[in-house]
Amino acid sequence: MDNSNLSLATDTPIKAREQDLIGRIPFAERLADILKSAAGPESLVIGLYGPWGSGKTSVINLVKNALSRKDDDGKAGVSVVRFEPWNYLTAEQLLAQFLKEVEGALDKDAYGRRKLFGKLRGKRPEVLNAFAAYSEALLMTAGAAASLAGAPLAGVAVPAFGNRLTSRLRKSADRAGSVSAKKQRLEEELLKFDGRVVVIIDDIDRLPNDQVRMVFQLVASLAKLPKINYLLSFDEEVVTRALSEVQKCDGAEYLEKVVQVPVRLPSISSGDLERILLKDIDAIFEAFSYRREDLDDKRWNGVCLTFLNNRFSTIREVRRFSNALKAKLSILPRFCCFEDVVALAVLELKVPKVVDWVRVHKDFLCGTIGSSSYTISGDPKDTLANLKERFSGLVPSSEAKWAVEAVCRLFPRVANKTGMSHCVYYSRKSLNAIWRADSFDLYFHSNIPDGIDVHEVLDALNVSEGGVLLEDLHRHAEAGSMIDFVSAMRAHVSTLEEGRAEIVTRACLLVLGLSKEKRYAPFASTSADLELIRLIELLFKRLGPTKSDEILRASVDESKGRVIYPLALFLIGQLNSLNDTGNGGCKTLLPEGGIFEHSDAVCAKVGEDAAARNLFLDDECHYALILLKERKPNEFMAYAKRIANADGAGCASFLSFGSKRYTLLGSNEVTSFSFDKTAVAKVVGLAKVDGLLAEACTDGSFFELPEDCQLVAAAFCVAIRDDDDRNEVTAVEAGMLLARWRRNCRRV
Repeated sequence: MDNSNLSLATDTPIKAREQDLIGRIPFAERLADILKSAAGPESLVIGLYGPWGSGKTSVINLVKNALSRKDDDGKAGVSVVRFEPWNYLTAEQLLAQFLKEVEGALDKDAYGRRKLFGKLRGKRPEVLNAFAAYSEALLMTAGAAASLAGAPLAGVAVPAFGNRLTSRLRKSADRAGSVSAKKQRLEEELLKFDGRVVVIIDDIDRLPNDQVRMVFQLVASLAKLPKINYLLSFDEEVVTRALSEVQKCDGAEYLEKVVQVPVRLPSISSGDLERILLKDIDAIFEAFSYRREDLDDKRWNGVCLTFLNNRFSTIREVRRFSNALKAKLSILPRFCCFEDVVALAVLELKVPKVVDWVRVHKDFLCGTIGSSSYTISGDPKDTLANLKERFSGLVPSSEAKWAVEAVCRLFPRVANKTGMSHCVYYSRKSLNAIWRADSFDLYFHSNIPDGIDVHEVLDALNVSEGGVLLEDLHRHAEAGSMIDFVSAMRAHVSTLEEGRAEIVTRACLLVLGLSKEKRYAPFASTSADLELIRLIELLFKRLGPTKSDEILRASVDESKGRVIYPLALFLIGQLNSLNDTGNGGCKTLLPEGGIFEHSDAVCAKVGEDAAARNLFLDDECHYALILLKERKPNEFMAYAKRIANADGAGCASFLSFGSKRYTLLGSNEVTSFSFDKTAVAKVVGLAKVDGLLAEACTDGSFFELPEDCQLVAAAFCVAIRDDDDRNEVTAVEAGMLLARWRRNCRRV
C-alpha cells in the first residue's frame, strides 16, 4: 500500500495559477482588471457571491496575485489589503485595525512609487498625512464607533478605546478640525495620488450577525474613499439573513445600497467536478492496493450513476468525500467490495440517518432466511411508497427519492420488491458484496453492543482455549446476552488469527440450540441461533470447504435434537446456493456432496423426532421441516398427512406451516395471509378442513393452539368458503371469523 496517498486531502484554497483545476483564472483576472481600472472619485465595491465551499477564497487568491503583478508597461500593481474582521471583537478594534492596514497599504504604495522614480529622499506624501489625521479624528470621535455599533451618532460618550489615546493625539485632533473636514482633505489628496488600493474582505458569512453589520457599515459610511476599492466575499443568502435580523430591515435592499457590482462565482462545470472526483477515487483505489479485477464493472457503473453523478456541487464536498472514503477503507476489512464502500461513504456524507437505518435492517435488505420480514407484501408500488414514506422522516424531502434509489441500487432484493429492478445488477463476482447476508456485517464491523466487553470478544476469537470459550458461550446463554456477544464476535471476525477458526467453529456448533434468546424488531428480528449460524458461515469461509465439511460431519454425527434444528437453516442456504443458476447466488461453503450428505443426515434425525410429536407446532422445527420437504418429499408428505388428518389441532398446525404472512413495511404486524390451496388439498381434503376445525372448536382443543395458528386456520377457511380462486385473506377478515368461532364455543 502506498502510504503517501493515504494522507487526508486538505481544504486549503489554492494560492497559485498552476493549482487551478477548474479554469477560473480568466474570471479572476477579469475581476482584477475591473478593480484596477476603477480609480475615479468614487470607491468601487464589488461583491463576490457564492455558497460555502464553492471556491471563493481560491478566486480571491488569484485576484490578489493578478492585482499585485506589474502592468505590461511596467507600472506598479495595486496595493492589496487582506482585511480579516473575525480577529476583532469590538467596533473600536475593527475600525482601528482597518485604518491601520489601509494606511500601511498607502504608505507601501507611495514608497514603491518613490523608489521607482528615484525620489526616496522626498518628504512624506501629503496623502499619508491626510489619512493619519482622518484616522486620528475617527478614533477620537465617539460617533465612528457608535455608528458601527448601530447607536445614534449624536450625544454619545467617548469610548474606552479613545480614552486610551495620548493627550498629544487629542490636541492634534482638536487642531485639525472636524471629521468631515479631514475626510474632505483626504479625498482631495487621494484624487491627486497616483496609487491605488484594493481592500479584500473574505468569509464575511462566517461572522456573527452583529459583526456582519459592522463590516458593511464600515464599508458603507466611514471608509468609502476615492481610489480605495473593495472586494467583499460572502454567501449572499447568509449575509442577507444576518442583515435582516440585526438591522430589522430588508437585508437584500441594504446589501444593494453597499455593493455596487454584485458578481456571482461561476459554478463549476459538472465535467470538471467529475474529473477531480474520479481522479481522487482512482488514487485511493491504487493506494489501497485494489486490483482492476477486484472491481465489478457493471456494479461500479451503477454506483457511479446513482452515488457519484451530480451528487457533489463544490470541490470542498469532493475533498470531504475523499477523506471519508480513505478513513472508511482504513477501518473496514480489505475484502469489502470497493464499489460498495464508495456508495456507503457517499450515503454517510449526504444522508447519515439512512446509513443508521440500513445498519439495523439487515434481514429486510438481504432477505435473511429466518427473518420475520423475509416476505415483503405484494404490490411493489405499495412497498415503494412505504419505503419513501419511511425515508421522508430521515432525510430532507428533496433527498427521499434518491435515498430510496440508492438503497435499491445496493440491495437487489429491495429493488425487485419495489419495482425498481432497473437499479439491479449483481453477480457471483461480488462475493463479499454488502447485499449478501453473509457479508453485510463486514461493512459495519466496528460496532460493539452495549454491555459487551470488547476485550472478552477478542479473547474469545484469538486467545481462549476451546473449553474456556465454550464456558463463556454458556455463560452468555444463561445471562440472555448470547445475541450481543456472538454478534460482536462476528463483527470482529476479521481479526481472527491463523489457526483459530477451527477452535471457534467447533465451540459455536456445540452451543447451537442452547439459548432460546430472540429479539424482535421491524426488519431486524434475530435469535441466538441465527447469530451463531451467521458467525459459523464466516468461519467456514476461513476454513475452506474441505475442513468445514469435516468439522460439520463430526458435529452432526454427535449432535442431539438441540443442534439439528438450527443446522437445518444453514443447510437450506447451502442447497439454495447450489440450485441458484442465475445471478446473485452465494458461493457454497461446503463440497456439493457434503451438502447433500449433511442434509440427509439431519433429515434422518428430524424423522426420528417426528415419530414422537407434532413438529408443526414447534417454531424451532420450521426450517427442519422445510429441509425434510426438500430432500425427502415422500417422507414429508406421509408425515404431513398423518398430522393434518388426525384432528383439528394437527390440521391447523399444518395450515400455519404452509401459509405465507405479509407485513407492512416498518412493522411486524401481519396484514394478510396467502395459501397454496392445491398443495394443501394433496395433504388434507379441503372439504375435510372445516369438519376437523369445527370438532376442535367444539372440544376446545383448537383454542389451546398458539393464537397466530388459530388466525391462520381462520384465514384459510375464509379463502375456501368465499371463492375457490381466492388465495389471499386479510388479517381483519380472519379475525372476524375467529371471533365468531370463539363466541360459538362459549355458547356450547
